[in-house]
Amino acid sequence: MKQGSLSICLFGSHVFRCDGKPYELGIRGTTLDLLRFLVVHAGRELRRECIADQFWRNSSECRQRSALNSAIWRIGKKLPRNSGIKLHMTGATICFEIDAHIPVDIVVLSNLVHSINGPEGMTSEWADQLANALQSSDIPFLDGTAGDWVLSEKERMFNVRLRGLTMLMHWYGDCRCYEDALEVGRRLLIADPFRETVQIDMMWLYVLNGQRAQALKQFHKFADLLAKELDIEPMTETRALYDHIRCDLNCGQVTAISGAQSEEKISSQREKLDIMLVAIEQSRRELYQTLRTQLG
Repeated sequence: MKQGSLSICLFGSHVFRCDGKPYELGIRGTTLDLLRFLVVHAGRELRRECIADQFWRNSSECRQRSALNSAIWRIGKKLPRNSGIKLHMTGATICFEIDAHIPVDIVVLSNLVHSINGPEGMTSEWADQLANALQSSDIPFLDGTAGDWVLSEKERMFNVRLRGLTMLMHWYGDCRCYEDALEVGRRLLIADPFRETVQIDMMWLYVLNGQRAQALKQFHKFADLLAKELDIEPMTETRALYDHIRCDLNCGQVTAISGAQSEEKISSQREKLDIMLVAIEQSRRELYQTLRTQLG
């Protein structure tokens, strides 16, 4: 195997990929789960007894040690050779080491989200990298692996993905790539349909994209979901946004139908619409502040 051609993936069913293609290790069950556990905790010295109790909790200490030793031996035999992956073991600890040149999907995604959330913010290059990392993470995380540790890792990566998708949606919106922003927003709502801030973003994006009627439909769909699943109503801010979009749409319809308004009034309405569109492009924080001020 050529150096640099290997990658490690915890999204999907194959832990290793060579030149982008699945690399079959030939291990299954608890041994595969243990390998994924070691990858997640790569670089850390883990106590043998803690690992054994994690995977063979219902067995005696003697059987736990035997099962762990057997699983570690099988993993060591199956790991790609000369690839920058090493298993360091002592009588008390195990450490799984991965060279820096080998990409690990969860590390790549987490580092991107953390970097973009820093003072420098998003760049075009980072946006492309983030989009690719998120696309690769659209498949199940730790697929088929069970255990208490898996639940916490899934929750952590779920939140990382949502942060990344939100950043990407806002970036596309700021760049006026509204169709792309809406597509990312749909992916967000598939993952978490009750995230109301995303529902608000989607309504604004539809307006910016010239789809105000779709913005209203988005609100009704969300309101129906809340009523059916949780027996609650949307937040006051969300309702205020809906009323703002609905009233402006109705005003525009009256203008078009009557045809009796003076040129001065039509010009005033267009100016009002331009002001509204500028306000729409404010950050979400500014949006909430504006709405709360209007609500008193």
